[in-house]
Amino acid sequence: MDKVLQVQPVSRSAKICTWAMGPFKEDLMRLRSIAAGCVLLFAGSFAAAAADEPGRYLLGPQDHLTIRVYDLRRNAGEAYSWTALNGQFVVAADGTVSMPLIGQIKAAGGTTVDLAHAIGVTLKQVADLAETPAASVEVATYRPFYIIGAVQQPGKYEYQPGLTVLQAVSTAQGLMRGTDPRSIQRDAVTSRGELRNLAAERVSLAAKLARLEAEIAGADTINFGNDLRASAGKAYVEQATRGEQLLFDTRRNALKAEIKTIEQSVASFENEMSTLDNKSKTLDRQIELSRGELNLINDLVSKGLTVAPRKLAAQQSQASFESSRLDVQVAMLRAQQSLTRAERDIIDLKARFRREALSEAADTRQKLAQIDEKTRTAERLTADAESQMLGVSDDARDGVVSRFEITRKRGANASTWVASEDALVEPGDVVRVTLVRQTADKSGDTRQPTTPQQPATPPRGSGSGVSSRGGLAPSDSPHRATESANR
Repeated sequence: MDKVLQVQPVSRSAKICTWAMGPFKEDLMRLRSIAAGCVLLFAGSFAAAAADEPGRYLLGPQDHLTIRVYDLRRNAGEAYSWTALNGQFVVAADGTVSMPLIGQIKAAGGTTVDLAHAIGVTLKQVADLAETPAASVEVATYRPFYIIGAVQQPGKYEYQPGLTVLQAVSTAQGLMRGTDPRSIQRDAVTSRGELRNLAAERVSLAAKLARLEAEIAGADTINFGNDLRASAGKAYVEQATRGEQLLFDTRRNALKAEIKTIEQSVASFENEMSTLDNKSKTLDRQIELSRGELNLINDLVSKGLTVAPRKLAAQQSQASFESSRLDVQVAMLRAQQSLTRAERDIIDLKARFRREALSEAADTRQKLAQIDEKTRTAERLTADAESQMLGVSDDARDGVVSRFEITRKRGANASTWVASEDALVEPGDVVRVTLVRQTADKSGDTRQPTTPQQPATPPRGSGSGVSSRGGLAPSDSPHRATESANR
C-alpha cells in the first residue's frame, strides 16, 4: 500500500507539503527530489528564527555568491542546468540579487538556504514549470569587516567565518608598535620624566598661588586646599607647602615690621604735635600777659609816672613772644606734614605689597595654564610611546591595556559595545582598538580604570562580552582614560 506523509505548516507563510510515496524501488529519484523540496520549504519557514541563532550567516550587501540551478528532466532521465542562472552574483546595496530571467530577489537578512529556495520558487513561477528546480547558493567571498584605531594597518579586510576580535587584530598586523625599540623606549622614558617634572612644577605653582591668594586677601593662614594635598607625590607637596608657608610668614612679618616702624614714627609726630600745641598755648598766655603789661605801661607813660625806656622793653618782650609762637606754628605744620607722609607710606606699603601679589598671582595662573597644556601634550606623547612599546617591550604592559569595541548595524540602527578578545566578529562590523593607560592608586599599585556599566547590549549570537584583561569603558562614555591616537 502507498504511504501518505503530510507536513503541517509552522507559520502563515509555510505550505503543506504532501506527496504520495510509492514503492521505494519504483521512484527513488522522485522521492529524493520531493524530500529536498520539503527541506527548502522548512528552511524558508524558519528564516526569521535563524537570524538570532549563533553561527547562522545572514547575507548582506557586498557578499559574492556562487549560484547553480538545476532541475531533473524525467523524460530524458538526466539533470538540466540553467546556464543563464549559473555563476557569481553580488548582493547589491539594496540587499537584492539581480539574476537573468527571474529579476531581483531579496537576499539580505536571509541565509543561503533561504535564497536558494526563493530562486527555485521564483523560477518555477516564471518558467511555468511543473516542479521546483533545485538551486544551490554558496558564499564565494564574504563582505568585509573594518578595523580602526591602534593597530598596525587599519582598514577593510575580508571576513572569514568564526572570526574573533583577536584574529581581526592579527589580520591588521597586530597592535600599533614602532620600528626602533630603543628609540621608542627612550621616548617613553623621556616622556615619563617630563610628566614627573611637570607634575612637580605644577605642585610648586599651585602652592605659590595659594600663598599669593592668602596675601591678597590679607589672611593670617594659607588654605592650600584638599586637591593640592591629595595630589600625587606627597614629598613634593609637603616640600612645596612648607616652603610657601615659610615665605608667607617671612613676607608677612617683614610687612608688619615696616608698618610698625612707620606707626612708631606716626606716634612720635603725634607727640611732637601735642607738645608744640601745649607750647603754643603757653606762648599765647605769655603774649596775652605781655599785652596787658604793655597797656599798663602806656597808661603810666601818658600820665608821666614812668619813663619811656620801660615801654620799649615791654614792646620787645611782646614781640619776642609772638615770634616764638610763629616758630611753634611752623614746627606744628612740619610735624603734621610728616605725620601725613607716614600715614601715606603705610597705605603705599600695603598697596605695593598687594599689587605685587596680584601681579605674581596672574603670572602664576598663566604658568599653570602652560603647565597643563604641556602636561596634556606629554601625556599624549607618553601614551603613543607606550602603545608602540606593546609590540617591542614588556615594560609598557603594566601601564597600557588594549580595549576593543564593536559597532554593528542592524537595519537602520547601530549599536556599540565593549568586547572581549574572543568575541565573534560579523561581516560589516567595525572593530575599534584603543590603548588605555592604567592608573596607580595611593599604594603605588597599578589598577585598571573603572567606568560605568555599558548600557548597550550586543545583538544575540555576536559572542561579545567584557574582557577580563583590561579596564574597559563603554564607547559612549563622556570621559575616557588617556588613549593613544587612533591611526
